[in-house]
Amino acid sequence: MSAANPLPVISEPVRTALRLLIIGSLLLAVLYILRPFLPSMLWSAFIVITVWPGLAWLQSRFRWDRAACALVLAVVLVGFVIGPLLAGIFTLVEHGEALFHDAKATVEQIPDNPPAWVGELPLVGSGLAQTWRDAASGDAGLRARLGPAVQASGRWLLGQVGAAGALFLQFLLVVVFVLVFYLNGETLDELTRRFADRIGGDRALQARDQARQAIRAVALGVVLTALLQAGLALIGLLIAGVPLAILLAFVCFLLAIAQFGAALPLLAVAGWLYWGQGETGWAAFMAIWGLVVVGGVDNIIRPMLITRGMSMPLTLVFLGVIGGLLAYGLIGVFLGPTLVAIAYTLLLAWLAEPQAG
Repeated sequence: MSAANPLPVISEPVRTALRLLIIGSLLLAVLYILRPFLPSMLWSAFIVITVWPGLAWLQSRFRWDRAACALVLAVVLVGFVIGPLLAGIFTLVEHGEALFHDAKATVEQIPDNPPAWVGELPLVGSGLAQTWRDAASGDAGLRARLGPAVQASGRWLLGQVGAAGALFLQFLLVVVFVLVFYLNGETLDELTRRFADRIGGDRALQARDQARQAIRAVALGVVLTALLQAGLALIGLLIAGVPLAILLAFVCFLLAIAQFGAALPLLAVAGWLYWGQGETGWAAFMAIWGLVVVGGVDNIIRPMLITRGMSMPLTLVFLGVIGGLLAYGLIGVFLGPTLVAIAYTLLLAWLAEPQAG
């Protein structure tokens, strides 16, 4: 190039914009390539962050190397989490249609008039009995509305869990990524620390720590409570001799994760025992077991577990769990509180900064 035709000088703002455009395009391309694996990677990250203290304890207690500890925890993950989940899903696929047909038949057997003891309840008896009559009678009554709703819900649920092959592949990828993250945990932790420090300094590091606490709090408070509720529900179903007890306990677990309440299937079982089988005593036992025992765990144990080690208000955690579930699906149970924790920490740090001047 001759001196008579020099290269045009690019201004610094244009150069910065070009850098950002190239880097942004590269990141978008990488995310597009990794998109099929992102759900499995996120689940694996949440699992590893939650169980990392257990990995450190295994290493210090038994003097095992990292690979052995990671393999043990992966086997535990498959045996106690993924295995039962897959078994429950396959059982639901196999028996779900019959279960929802029975539920629909039970709904159709709801009588027009309530039992005598309903009207004899103090204070609310007469009003509750009249509400029962109004809901159960007419073409637009309770049976006419609940019957198709139960059948449609059953078909939707079976459609969601019917893709068992794809779900099995996702679980397999989760196990693989969990092993990779366990073996490279310190490197990844240092990478996220340097990334957060480069982006926002101390504030970003605090947000990173708060997000890690939120993930562990949700795992303890939501998932552990759901497992405990499902176990208690299974005990009550076995005591009452209800068929498909494992399947119903699995449905309790899913509803507890989704924050709909693990007691709902037990109340449905109580209705089936009362109207479908004529077992008044077992129906009362099932209703009390669901509302008091299973529901009590949700109201007492879960807040205690979530608030352990958390500096974020419990209300924000619950909002993050429910909002994340509605926005992102099941993975939003963890992703929602994580994002809320990051935003909450950054907001507090910004408000704590002294105003200029």
